[in-house]
Amino acid sequence: MTKSILHRDRSSNNVAAGLAALLFILPCTSEAQEVLEAPPPHPLTLHDCIAIALGESPALEASRYDVFSAAQEVRAAQGMALPLLTGSAQYQLFSGSPTTKFSVISLGSVTPGGTVVTANTVGWTGIEQYGAHLKYPLFNDGSILGLNNAPAIAEKKAKKQAMAWTVNLTREDVIYRITDEFVATVSARNRMGLAERRVKLLDQSVSVTQEQQKQGLKLPIDVKVAKEQFSAAQTLLTLIREQAVAGSLGLSKTLGLASSSKLSLSNILPDPPDPPPTTEQLLGACLSHHPSLEKQRAVIDQAKQDYRLERFRLYPSVFLDGSATEIDEFDPSNSASVFVGAIAISVPIFDFGAQLATTRSKLMKYKAEQARLFSTADDVNYEVLKTYQTIYNLTHNILSLQGDVSKAKRDVEVIEAQQQQGIAEPLTVIEKELHLIAKQDELQGIEARQLTYYARLQKAAGGAWKWIP
Repeated sequence: MTKSILHRDRSSNNVAAGLAALLFILPCTSEAQEVLEAPPPHPLTLHDCIAIALGESPALEASRYDVFSAAQEVRAAQGMALPLLTGSAQYQLFSGSPTTKFSVISLGSVTPGGTVVTANTVGWTGIEQYGAHLKYPLFNDGSILGLNNAPAIAEKKAKKQAMAWTVNLTREDVIYRITDEFVATVSARNRMGLAERRVKLLDQSVSVTQEQQKQGLKLPIDVKVAKEQFSAAQTLLTLIREQAVAGSLGLSKTLGLASSSKLSLSNILPDPPDPPPTTEQLLGACLSHHPSLEKQRAVIDQAKQDYRLERFRLYPSVFLDGSATEIDEFDPSNSASVFVGAIAISVPIFDFGAQLATTRSKLMKYKAEQARLFSTADDVNYEVLKTYQTIYNLTHNILSLQGDVSKAKRDVEVIEAQQQQGIAEPLTVIEKELHLIAKQDELQGIEARQLTYYARLQKAAGGAWKWIP
């Protein structure tokens, strides 16, 4: 009877424990099911990455702030050429004059015994004084009543224009960098399968070579060479994996996303562009509207206005100076108003040639920037031509490798057919497939590099030719 009761208690305890475990497991199972059934994140394409980067790039954001800052400098320069009105107010507590080192107000004549003989009267009347002052530069530093485009204002406008062209250059640089990182990362991921297949085949090659050595068909040096090739293939696989991880981390940081070594990226690289325009057409457009040249032209204008500003400072300046003062002593009979108006002329007479030397320095700076425009044009020319040359060489290598890959595929199919017939050696089959993998890996690497140089051509052209919008 006792055993029956004990058995029944254990059963009920087991049932209760089972129900509790089931109640605990069901929510976990449902959550896991939701995670498994959750749709995977949309893999980012190159265009997606560029769109995100253009909104998140710190360099581009800094360039935009530079433009805003330059715009405010223009407004400040315009304000400096217009009338300046200031106001003042003061309250006079007392009046008097110091008589000794420690006495602020004269108390009168004092005897040696400390008796005051003649007292001095100090005014504690409490006078209020209000004033307004107007200063208007009629002619100053080339500004006429603040109505013309004075050199100080024109210099700030040229600086703003240079900053605006810098934004365009920064934008093209961001596009090129994102394209380079995306292509490098996706290419490394795509080539990882070939690297893993190479490691697997070389592992088989080591096993076959060792077996043939036991049979006396291979020498120890053959086994050593096979092991070295296997080790090198493992190292290459590790490097490709690290390149893919580094590319994912770098791209995540550039895009402002959470750092992840498995960033969801599309494994499809963009297609190569249609044949770009001829060198003559591209260079003609670049030399006319390239952002680097436009920026340099704005810098030249800025240097020119700096020179004009310093030159005008050698001339006299004319100001309209006016003021109005109201004195209130809390007595209508003692109140007074004072108005002053004058035209002031400031004439530079002698400063040991400091201003003249400054003017000459600005003139030389202006001429240097003019000469630098031709240097910038040469740099644009050189970059475009070198990029074209590299693209040509890569295209030639791709055509050659495509032929090698086709031939290697044919050899692999033939040797596999022979292996099925039992007339091909295992090592020969492995060598043929390894040769095919090497050619495919080389072809994918050069194709990725070609895409990077197309992006570099767009950057070199300053956006005059668009491959990636």
